[in-house]
Amino acid sequence: MDRKMTDHVLGLEEPLHPGGLPLTGRLVDYCAFPAGALIIDLGCGGGVTVEYLCGVRGLRASGVDRDKTRLEQGRNRRPELALVRASGEALPWPDAAVHGVLAECSLSVMPAAGKVLAEINRVLIPGGKLAITDLYARRVNTRRNGGLMSREEWASLLTGCGFRTLVSEDQSACLQEFVARFILKYGSAEKLWQCTCAGRDRPPGTQELFTAQQPGYFLLVAEKVTERKDDLV
Repeated sequence: MDRKMTDHVLGLEEPLHPGGLPLTGRLVDYCAFPAGALIIDLGCGGGVTVEYLCGVRGLRASGVDRDKTRLEQGRNRRPELALVRASGEALPWPDAAVHGVLAECSLSVMPAAGKVLAEINRVLIPGGKLAITDLYARRVNTRRNGGLMSREEWASLLTGCGFRTLVSEDQSACLQEFVARFILKYGSAEKLWQCTCAGRDRPPGTQELFTAQQPGYFLLVAEKVTERKDDLV
């Protein structure tokens, strides 16, 4: 491992990534990808995780995002990175071509998570890994349109889309630390809400619902066990 490369990547901060690259590293450790495995970072932003996966972990990583501006920022910073503008519902890879997909706080911003998971299932090889960190609702009795899913709902959705959960951990402490650091730096959490996956393009009242659900943060690794089925989405 190139120590200078490790220090450089770990020194970069990608916003809205509770747990940062150390938590990404935990996901990758659980997945145990072989050297040179093809990995997709779904919702890659400026490509910090892609850079880490390639330069530190020895993987072939490509990033996918719909945000043209952030992709351009990433390409300007690291022209050699493979950063692709595409939707999670239409990934530009053939069937059974990818060893793993990382989705770090990206699935909860996608309105059709079931379709995205079915598309991830399509591109993964049999036994391929899906590695997730994301938000969940700790108070499930407040669930309605626009709210977060509980961990049980996440697990059920994954099962329905052809995945088997291998690892599931509560990482809410990472979220709490992230929010505390943000408030210390910016004075309040209002700006954080406006730019998070929970706050984008949501109807009025969603912030109050989000707060009432007492959001937590989880880590999950799942394995592709069956092909996608159209009736699941």
